[in-house]
Amino acid sequence: MFKADPVFKATPESIGSLIESIHKGAIALPDFQRSFVWDPKRTVELLKSIISRYPAGTLLTWEQSDDVRFGSRSFEGAPASKQDPKRLVLDGQQRLTALYQALTGTGDYHFFMKVWPFINRQSRSLLSPEDVDLDSALIAYDLTGRRRFNPLDEDWQITNGIFPISSYSRIRPWFKKLARSVEGDGQRADDLEEVLNQFRDTYLQPLESYSFPVVDLPTSTSLVAVCNIFETLNKSGKVLGPFELLTAKYYPTGVHLRDLWDAACRQYPLLVEFGVDPYSVLQAISLRSRGSAQRFDVLNRLESSSIREHWDVTVAAFADMLDMLKRECGVISPQWLPYSMVVVPMAAVYPEVVQLRSHYRAAARERLRQYYWCTVFTENFDQGANSQAGADYKLLRGWVVGGSQDAPEAVSEFNITDYDLLSARANKKALFRGFVTLLIQSGAKDFLTAQAITSLDHKSFILDGARVFPKVWLDAPGNNPEGHSSELILNRIMIDKSLRVTVRDRPFGEHVAAQEEFDRRKYSDVLRSHLIDDGDDSGLERSDYNRFLQERLTLLVEQIEEVTGQSLIYESEG
Repeated sequence: MFKADPVFKATPESIGSLIESIHKGAIALPDFQRSFVWDPKRTVELLKSIISRYPAGTLLTWEQSDDVRFGSRSFEGAPASKQDPKRLVLDGQQRLTALYQALTGTGDYHFFMKVWPFINRQSRSLLSPEDVDLDSALIAYDLTGRRRFNPLDEDWQITNGIFPISSYSRIRPWFKKLARSVEGDGQRADDLEEVLNQFRDTYLQPLESYSFPVVDLPTSTSLVAVCNIFETLNKSGKVLGPFELLTAKYYPTGVHLRDLWDAACRQYPLLVEFGVDPYSVLQAISLRSRGSAQRFDVLNRLESSSIREHWDVTVAAFADMLDMLKRECGVISPQWLPYSMVVVPMAAVYPEVVQLRSHYRAAARERLRQYYWCTVFTENFDQGANSQAGADYKLLRGWVVGGSQDAPEAVSEFNITDYDLLSARANKKALFRGFVTLLIQSGAKDFLTAQAITSLDHKSFILDGARVFPKVWLDAPGNNPEGHSSELILNRIMIDKSLRVTVRDRPFGEHVAAQEEFDRRKYSDVLRSHLIDDGDDSGLERSDYNRFLQERLTLLVEQIEEVTGQSLIYESEG
């Protein structure tokens, strides 16, 4: 009665074996799978789990027979296979693609590891796993963008003690160079090299040897069954998150987190509107009580007494900060919030702001807005958001409430250039959302009604991004001699979704001019509200894309300098 079920088998497979199978095409994806969608932060989190030897889920594959085969495609970044795959991945595509790209150095982002967070430099000894700050040790760089340094340059790597994770299997010569660049004495260099090799065996070995449990469906599994399994995995699964774990942890102490959160959502509808993760509230409380938003500290060191003490004021602060962002910073809906994490240190500080006299409170709120805008345009939460929130909170509280001149990093080290903005593409989600909300905060109007976007009913008005100069038009001979991409943020204009479908493949100016109800005065006013020059000799009127970009860049820089209180570095050419 209780004999083993022969429907499927489960076996462990190492990452090294899986990567090799993907590269050779022995493992592929069914062609109905979605594309790779993970951002680099999720890949970093997966790498941290692998290095820490934590469970990272199971994989589900489907054996293929020679008689009947399913449509398949290679993993993104892997070479096109000349053979039919032996197995298709039904569950685990994102994890396997992330690992393949990180460990082979393919894809737009390359992943790097810092050596020194793992080593006590004074005693020249390896730190234990619980003493290593993995949040600061792993980082991703977008190598498709323009950078002030080349992370693939070995001299830069040696100077900074950072190496590409894709070179983990051939890292020993690099360690030898690093040891000799740090230590002049031969024996001390040899000792350091030995510690570095211990680091490899302890922390890098899992990148090869870590095994996933793989459930392998046999070839006899029907297509109907495969479809049902796939839909179940992708629709009904619910991840057990840290808030659920902490709810169970604190329940015996009389702190009922689920009841507290339900009451907070009833009292502050903005929490529901913006889809606030209740775990974020616990991170803010952890900042207030322990100065850290790291998951380890929240899960292991946050005490129930701190939740009792800080819950009410922190929840209220979250609602107040969301209200400020919505009313004063153009974040009219959750889809346009550049970073949800940026609200955490702001909410952690705000209970002290509420206690200030009105004059000082107004100045404190202004500094919070300045911090928000600087964070958005420096993209300071793209990497290590938990660590950044902790570092910011320590300075933000003194700067906003205590009168300190030591501002958070995004403010004190604001160093973006006009070229950064000119070359930024709309797939930089946080920066694009910052651009959109800056337009809204500056008074951007709807092209159909000429009303301010902030005054519209956003249940019926759906804000959408359209290209001012469409790709088809720019690709035509003579229309884009400078070769600028059509995907630039500066080429986006925010309109109602219903209008976008009528614009089609011509410049936005030509579309509006062709409308029978065209009102030149209203049109000019709306264009200016979107930071677009509408003069007779403007780039838009002359259908000159390069001129249009430079004109809009000038207006955008002025707005950014106003809201950040900072000056940009000018280095682009007209």
